[in-house]
Amino acid sequence: MPAPVSTRQLQVQSVRRIVAEPALSPVAFSPDGRRIAFSTERRVRVADLSGASREIAPAGVVTGLSWSLRLNLLAVIDSGAVWTMRDDGSERTRVALPGFALQAAWAPGSDRLAVVIRRTLEGTQRFELWLANRDGGFKRLVTRAPAGRAIRELQWSADSLYLFYGLSAPADRLLRQAWRVRIAYPDLRELPIDTPAVALALAPSEERMAYLTGPDPSNGRGHIVVSRLDGTGKFAITPSAGRYTGLAWSPQGDKLAYAEVLDEANMEIWVADADGSGRLQVFSYPLELPDPGIALSITWSPLGQHVIFGTNTGSSTGPIWLVTLQKR
Repeated sequence: MPAPVSTRQLQVQSVRRIVAEPALSPVAFSPDGRRIAFSTERRVRVADLSGASREIAPAGVVTGLSWSLRLNLLAVIDSGAVWTMRDDGSERTRVALPGFALQAAWAPGSDRLAVVIRRTLEGTQRFELWLANRDGGFKRLVTRAPAGRAIRELQWSADSLYLFYGLSAPADRLLRQAWRVRIAYPDLRELPIDTPAVALALAPSEERMAYLTGPDPSNGRGHIVVSRLDGTGKFAITPSAGRYTGLAWSPQGDKLAYAEVLDEANMEIWVADADGSGRLQVFSYPLELPDPGIALSITWSPLGQHVIFGTNTGSSTGPIWLVTLQKR
């Protein structure tokens, strides 16, 4: 992993649209950072960073992708079902779980896949967090959200021992709590956040978290706040309240990427130092399809030299853009 680099030492080498097909799902980077996986209408595709892509599997509606560092396998959520496969589409296997899958994430250092499911128990809709292996031969319930709460923003700790998530009402995405759970045994710890909040993200170092909170977080409007996991050392990295989306930590945990929605047709992409010392404007982004409520997906490459962004959020389609960063 390269050493941390501040935004004062960085510049944007290029920003270019790399994939012609409109993408439906957020992008997942391969472990070596040389390829991306994404979905289009009825297809799962893999592309290199030149934009050359190939279909690897048929699909219905893909809302999530995760690429395993340990196994070099893709996990795909397609119409609520979880599939694993190689990046050429071979070894395609369904992971049978007792509900409708909403989120999936491979552990960074093991062969375990964490999955959030929704199912009905005794007439009540409940959200659960499960662990499984690549074929579903192993699966285990980790925790169940309280009645009337949905699990959002699922993430692993870097050591693969803990899972991190937020809780909201099922009908909206406003987070009321944040939790960390140890996967080996019931060890739940609530993490203090200002509520309501959205876009909760754990730093790879596990020392800090970031989230959006403020006067109107239901509309994505507020400040991006960084704090330690115990809630101390809290400050805003955004200079003013605005509508922000696409919050993503760099692999080194020293920077945050995000987009600011200026109006229904324009966004700006930024990279900010996580200590609040500076920020770099990456791109002024004119939306292909003007929409004041659009959300942006942002993903860092494993070594932090590339950032992928686009309006591919699992609910609307859009192009895929690649940012290449370099030291001054």
